[in-house]
Amino acid sequence: MADHVTPLTTEHLRIMREDIATLRTEIHSQFTEIKQRYRVQEHQIMGLKRDEVSAAEDVTALRHQIDGLIERLHRLEQPPSH
Repeated sequence: MADHVTPLTTEHLRIMREDIATLRTEIHSQFTEIKQRYRVQEHQIMGLKRDEVSAAEDVTALRHQIDGLIERLHRLEQPPSH
């Protein structure tokens, strides 16, 4: 009976190794896909941050221009001093 158990055990071990190898390949493939998605999301977030900084710069420039216009209006509204 021991003669029959050894080849059977060996065959089961071979099948388990193949299953493990297949599983490793699938996990590696999925992990690679997840890393790629993560990189894409990182790039999108960096783009959003860049856009946010650009928008803040635009708002600051517009506020500066508005402040200048308000100063001019105040000067124009003041009566001339003699």
